[in-house]
Amino acid sequence: MNALRIGWIAIRELIHERFFYILIGFLGASIAFSLLLGQMTYAEKAKLTFDFMLGSTHLILVLFSIFMGVTLFQRELLSGSVSMILSKPISRASFLLGKFLGQIGVQAAMAFCMGALTLGICSQFDGNFSVLATAQTVALIYAESVVLTALTYAFAVNTGSLTTALLTLALFSVGHMRQVVDSAFRAGENPWSWRLGRTLIPDLEIFNMKSLASYGQSLAGTEFFWAVAYALLCLGFYLALALVTFERKDIAT
Repeated sequence: MNALRIGWIAIRELIHERFFYILIGFLGASIAFSLLLGQMTYAEKAKLTFDFMLGSTHLILVLFSIFMGVTLFQRELLSGSVSMILSKPISRASFLLGKFLGQIGVQAAMAFCMGALTLGICSQFDGNFSVLATAQTVALIYAESVVLTALTYAFAVNTGSLTTALLTLALFSVGHMRQVVDSAFRAGENPWSWRLGRTLIPDLEIFNMKSLASYGQSLAGTEFFWAVAYALLCLGFYLALALVTFERKDIAT
């Protein structure tokens, strides 16, 4: 119950953050630009608008998961208010889980709204769109954002705000370029450090089906299931790492 109570407080904190409204403004600009882009290229206007909306959804959720994760958790540590909270009968696990649940709840609402807007706007065009493919794509974008949020919390427990953001963005980039790095190492040595890295760094390309959705192609049920299962596995690992390190962190209460 404590985690849910803290989660509700976290939701109210997030919707009053300045960065949240910056992202809402960016969303509005993305919608306007996608429509303008569609009007400028008549033959491909449906596909370009659809691709741009999905790309905007991905970018907004990635930025929100990282920077709001840093802000929401690190602010409590830096201000010292976490000491006052933990002095009450609230465990560290409840505190961290509550923050996490509140954030991914807001991200779920954002993903749903973006998916609905994408379908609503693109339904005005005569294009080869699939509601199932769009829903799967947005769901996997959300799954990726949840994994990134857990990764952000794992770093935020142990490092500062800037370091956390940079490390998470770096692993986000590597997570989408694992095959490129693998190919580079196959041409030479495959060091143990990269073999370890491949185990610890999530393969985020598993969640990328935007190119399929733009042609109206959806994933088979088993493929979608394993992608979600992989997201849950990564989520469990990074969140457990964050919980273990937070329990051992020296905080005066």
